[in-house]
Amino acid sequence: MKIDPKIFKAYDVRGIYPGEITTEIAYAIGRAFGMFVVKDLKAALPAKVAVGLDMRGSSPFLAQELIRGITDEQIDVVDIGRVPTPAFYYAVAFKDLAAGVMVTASHNPKEYNGFKFCGPKAWPIGENTGLPKIAAYAANEFVKSKLGARGKTSALENITAEYVVQDLSYLNFGKIKKFKIAADPANAMGSLYLDELFKHIACDPIRINWELNGNMPVHEANPLKVETLQQLQEVVRNGKADFGIATDGDGDRLAFLDERGEVIPPSIIMGLVAQALLKKYPGSKIGYDLRSSRVVREMIESAGGVAVETRVGHAFIKAQMKQEDILFAGELSSHYYFRENYNYESPVFVAAQLLLLRSEADKPFSEIWRHHLKYSHSGEINFEVADKKSALERLEKKYAGGKISKLDGLKVDYEDWWFNVRPSNTEPLLRLNLEAGSEAEMKQKVEEVSVVIRG
Repeated sequence: MKIDPKIFKAYDVRGIYPGEITTEIAYAIGRAFGMFVVKDLKAALPAKVAVGLDMRGSSPFLAQELIRGITDEQIDVVDIGRVPTPAFYYAVAFKDLAAGVMVTASHNPKEYNGFKFCGPKAWPIGENTGLPKIAAYAANEFVKSKLGARGKTSALENITAEYVVQDLSYLNFGKIKKFKIAADPANAMGSLYLDELFKHIACDPIRINWELNGNMPVHEANPLKVETLQQLQEVVRNGKADFGIATDGDGDRLAFLDERGEVIPPSIIMGLVAQALLKKYPGSKIGYDLRSSRVVREMIESAGGVAVETRVGHAFIKAQMKQEDILFAGELSSHYYFRENYNYESPVFVAAQLLLLRSEADKPFSEIWRHHLKYSHSGEINFEVADKKSALERLEKKYAGGKISKLDGLKVDYEDWWFNVRPSNTEPLLRLNLEAGSEAEMKQKVEEVSVVIRG
């Protein structure tokens, strides 16, 4: 059996089922992960690992063979069933398990599936923290292993409910006033934790696209794509909702809408949550990825926090949070991380914090966030470039007069605008994010920088 190395991405394994991801590959990856847990994580037998899965039609078949592979390596499996990814992380971290595998392709379309891995305390396993070893074990070594005593499989239920209780324990959710909340999980995993959240707070929920359906029949489960939010926007406006929530395929990212149906930019979400947290944890460090708006730093510093710029990507951010004791961090991709949850994604905590903020302000959410919208951001623009290194060198030479950072790709700051260009890890692409003081200036600078990128 040959495994296409391209299914091993920067942070996970992902591909089309059953062309690139098969049950045979799931078994091989299970065997490989079992080896990794003992050889590299140094877990003593009998070690226990969690296995969770999403709502995709292929997930039960892949999970079954994954579990068979893990237990053939004499590792015990705790089967937590269908759970959102944050609840999976909760199980690994708070149940003191040795590691875990989540069967999911996140926000990818229905044809895809894959695996996310983590170690103790939900520590991410990616390209810099062990994923290449898992790939090597799967490709070469598992067939040589001698089958001995098998690991045991047990079930652990109600993990999503426990995860929600944990997220809510960090704030006084009893002070959340009754709001009409429209929510669209796109027939995906976010509906599970939203249902649990609604049980704990006073609310009048409007549920759309709620039943789990791996075909995601109404629209793709990716709230970063504006077109996937159109139905929710209409429901918010026509239903006179106070707030809107949309989640992605495995529930680890979410978008928020105000009562007008306008999408609240992730940068401003980061800033609002940071300001609320800094009242409880004064002087703390708050992280934001380097593509984020300047307004995040301004909001953090105005509340007495220490703003820390981070690389893009959950593995890098979580490592930096641990190293620098960062309280909270966010990404432009709508992932939000919290130190008290071992730095893993905490969407229910963020949603509840925003509802609490809305309750305390006692005014429409549009009046809470819109005055922070001070800059014009391009969003992420992709360029197909054969020689990425030469393009970055041209940019650095052209904009040598700005403040240059190479934390992640190339970022150049000027007084009234900035840009960041990052190379893709897997494709011949450069990704541009640019922000300026006005839309006209932003568009002009995007065109200017684009010319340099294309050479």
